[in-house]
Amino acid sequence: MMDAVLEELRETSGLIIGLILALVIMGLIGYALTNVHESIVSPVVRYIKKMVSRK
Repeated sequence: MMDAVLEELRETSGLIIGLILALVIMGLIGYALTNVHESIVSPVVRYIKKMVSRK
């Protein structure tokens, strides 16, 4: 009886850990994309605005 319960727990905790890992990874990717956006897009936009305002 106890073995079956432990097996169930192992499977469920595996799923939970998998979900947590997926969320963490997604969070990290989102964070990285935000940083990339900040470091690449913002200067480009600023540069374009500067070019446009010069004309």
